[in-house]
Amino acid sequence: MYTSFMTTIKNTYHAIAFFDLDGTLLNAQSQLDDDVSQALHQIRRNGVLPVIATGRGHFELETLMAQSGINSAVAMNGQFIIVEGKTIHREAMPTDAIVRLKELAAAKDQALAFYDKDHYWVSEMTPLVQSAYGYTDAPLPVVHDTRHLTHEVNMLLTFTTQASDVAYYRQHLPEFDYFKNTPFSIDIVNAGVNKGTGIQKVIDLLGFTGETYGFGDGSNDLALLKAVDHATAMANGLPELKAIADFVTTANTDHGIVTAFKHWGLL
Repeated sequence: MYTSFMTTIKNTYHAIAFFDLDGTLLNAQSQLDDDVSQALHQIRRNGVLPVIATGRGHFELETLMAQSGINSAVAMNGQFIIVEGKTIHREAMPTDAIVRLKELAAAKDQALAFYDKDHYWVSEMTPLVQSAYGYTDAPLPVVHDTRHLTHEVNMLLTFTTQASDVAYYRQHLPEFDYFKNTPFSIDIVNAGVNKGTGIQKVIDLLGFTGETYGFGDGSNDLALLKAVDHATAMANGLPELKAIADFVTTANTDHGIVTAFKHWGLL
C-alpha cells in the first residue's frame, strides 16, 4: 500500500525527528520562534524529516505547519498519524465506551470534547472549556451533545483541574488511557496508545531504518523519548523525563531546540 511512498521517504531522509509542541517546539506564547522555524527548514534540507508529536488534532496545526514546513504529525497522542500530508494510521474509539465515559463525566459535572479527522466539538460549553482552548490559543469548539453516536471519534478530552481524576477514570474505564497534559483537561485515548506507539507506527508502516530523534518536556513525552534512538529533554521539562534523556538542552524559551540540533549534528 505504501511501497512508493516508503521509497520516497527513505530515499529523501536519513533520519526522522519527532517534536512535542507546548514547552518544547513552541515558546511561552505557544508560538514558533523565528530561529526555530529556520532551523526546522534547514534540518529538512539536511535530510531529516520533522514530525510533530502532539495531543492536538492535526487539523489544529495548519498555521504552524505552514510556518515550520512540517507536514507530518503523530497527532491525538498517537491515534491519528499523517506523514507528508498522507494519513497512514487512524484509530477509532469504541462508541459504547465513550457513552460510559460521558456518564462518568456527567456525574462529576465535566464536559467532554470529541475529536475526529476534521475537527472537534464539545458536549457543552463551560468556563473550563473556554480556559482550556484559550490556554493553547485555539478556537472554541462547537457544541453537539450526540454527534459521537454517529461519527468516528479518534480522541477525547474531559475538562477538569484535578489531576486525581486520572485515577478515577482509569479505575472506572480501563479501556482508555488518560494524560493530564494541561491544567484544564485530560487527554483520553484507547488503552495502550501514546506518542511512543504512534512513533513506532510511523517507523513500521514506512519501513524506516534510519536514525530517530525525539524532543519533549511533559509527562506524555516519556513514551516519545523511549521510542527514539536519541532522546532530548528540555531544561524546563519534568525531572523524570530528564532522567531518561540522552541529552538535556536549554529551555524552550532559551533556544532549546536549536541548541539540541547543534548537539546532535543536525544543523
